[in-house]
Amino acid sequence: MKKNNAIFFFLSLGFAFSVFVLFQRIELEKTLSAVETAVDFSDIRHLAEISGKSAAQILPELKDVGITTVGIEESTVRELNDRGQIILADGREVNKWKYIFNRSPVFLESQQIANKSGYTYIFTENPSLGVMIKNALLLKLPGVSVIGTYTGRYYLVIALADKLAVENVGLGFWEEEVKAVKSAGFNYVLRPKHDPLVSDAWIDTLFDAFAGDKHLTGILPSGGRIPGSAEKLAEKAEQLNIPFGTVEFAAIAGADETASILGKTFLCFSPQGKNASTKISASLRSVRERNVQLIYIHPAEETYSEFLSYAGAIKRGLDDNSFRSGKFSALPLWNGGFYAFLFISLAVLAGALWLLSVVANTSRQFEIAYVVIAMACSVFFSAYTPWRLFIAFLATVIFPVLAISKTWQKPPLAPLAGALWLFLKVSFISILGGIFVSAILSSTDFMLKINSFRGVKLSLLLPPAFAFVILYGREKSYFSTSLNRLWHKRLELQHLFFGIGIAAALILMLLRSSNKMSFVLPFEMEVREVLEKFFFARPRFKEFALGHPLMIMGFYFYSQASKTKKIHFRPLIILGLIGQVSIINTFAHIHSPIGICLFRTFNGLALGALAGAGLIVLNSFFKFIDYK
Repeated sequence: MKKNNAIFFFLSLGFAFSVFVLFQRIELEKTLSAVETAVDFSDIRHLAEISGKSAAQILPELKDVGITTVGIEESTVRELNDRGQIILADGREVNKWKYIFNRSPVFLESQQIANKSGYTYIFTENPSLGVMIKNALLLKLPGVSVIGTYTGRYYLVIALADKLAVENVGLGFWEEEVKAVKSAGFNYVLRPKHDPLVSDAWIDTLFDAFAGDKHLTGILPSGGRIPGSAEKLAEKAEQLNIPFGTVEFAAIAGADETASILGKTFLCFSPQGKNASTKISASLRSVRERNVQLIYIHPAEETYSEFLSYAGAIKRGLDDNSFRSGKFSALPLWNGGFYAFLFISLAVLAGALWLLSVVANTSRQFEIAYVVIAMACSVFFSAYTPWRLFIAFLATVIFPVLAISKTWQKPPLAPLAGALWLFLKVSFISILGGIFVSAILSSTDFMLKINSFRGVKLSLLLPPAFAFVILYGREKSYFSTSLNRLWHKRLELQHLFFGIGIAAALILMLLRSSNKMSFVLPFEMEVREVLEKFFFARPRFKEFALGHPLMIMGFYFYSQASKTKKIHFRPLIILGLIGQVSIINTFAHIHSPIGICLFRTFNGLALGALAGAGLIVLNSFFKFIDYK
């Protein structure tokens, strides 16, 4: 079998397996049509307070506007005391009462309990709450004497421990709150907290009372880390068949590890800020573009009626985007499979060999050794995430360079049509690389952003750098002469401004090449909103406003230029690779549905082609580029 035929065979085989994996992923993405909208029970108390109503009165109103789920957080002794649900005191405070009233409090006298300075007293009018507190302290404070007793109309918990050691202890979930939520027709999310006293024994009992409850959506940790160890939490969640959620853009230590061990997971998004319109748009975008299944909203500075309008707008937006507001099904543990990853890996490595053979005279011995090593590595490592990430990064670098590494033949078309045709051919190879990347990273951990593609900034820099070496390497004498002439040229002010402009553009591009933007340009958000309004998936600025127009102009001027000037337009093509790399990076966003990636890429190609054609037409009138 000839070398080119063998490379084509492995590329075709890898493409077939990629399509197979992506069809599986599409079927899995179809199960993500249901979305829940949640609010904290503590926020319900706040909303009840500002509305002048009780929590029981506002629950039906929240349900009517689209709230489906309530978050039940673990309470601490201090929080219950601050809310007036318990009274917390220690021996010193009890002694103050004795000093003022010249007798011990009735709740101690009735039980003939002698006050001691080292005691902590917790009393409440709700016996079920008192029993929950007693049981929690017994588990959290082993070796400490804890008793519970009725004293008239109070239930009293006494712990032989310092008040400071008791007041920050997480107490678990009060079943009366859960019953109130369920009776109002809501689902609920359990939100455990971490504290230094969490143990395996505590995790073993924390969720038992809620196992098998059809109203339970899952576990979503509260605070900066999960309670206990990831292994224990995942083990308990799996035992009770309870899904575990991670919060997008939130740094919760241990959450990703727990989700990757458990497998039955969901992604939550909580919009931030004070502008309701911005939060609504962000919430709908997270569901449409990032596989989010739970929107968790909090009141900011809204009035009660404004919060109802805010929640109702999210519900209407979900309906308009063909999502169903209601109980979702958590994603199972899934990946494309070892054999699919094996053949996709071989396809990408075959593409790398093809690129090497184009730019260098590789010997037969080298090619045989390369094939043996590539097959061995693929067989042994394709099941491992680091290898899959390496193959994805390799595809991101080699396929755009491969697309422009050959000498371009001028097609028998009009100059502009010919440039567009060459641009589409290059983009097709980049899309092929994107399909390989999307397929080899297809698994639940990437879909829920537990793992993510790495090396975005480097992948934007390497293809143009490699293309520069490859394209100018063909004109070594011209390049060396030009470089020598440039080195000895006197530096003028316009050169300095030009260099600063190029450097600033590159730095800006690199700083903005992640999902979290540290800053936005003036009017950028307005432009984004317009693009989102008119396109199903917003095209990327790096593609339609930068890379694609530059590449089209480069192909057009290259084909039209005189022989001595052809080399001048290669920088346009090299910089145009930014758009091609961005295409592949779009497919590397595994948390985005395949359909979104395809539409975004198509929109970028269409707008980029229009922008490139427009610049060429403008040049025909104003002659700002001389190519003859």
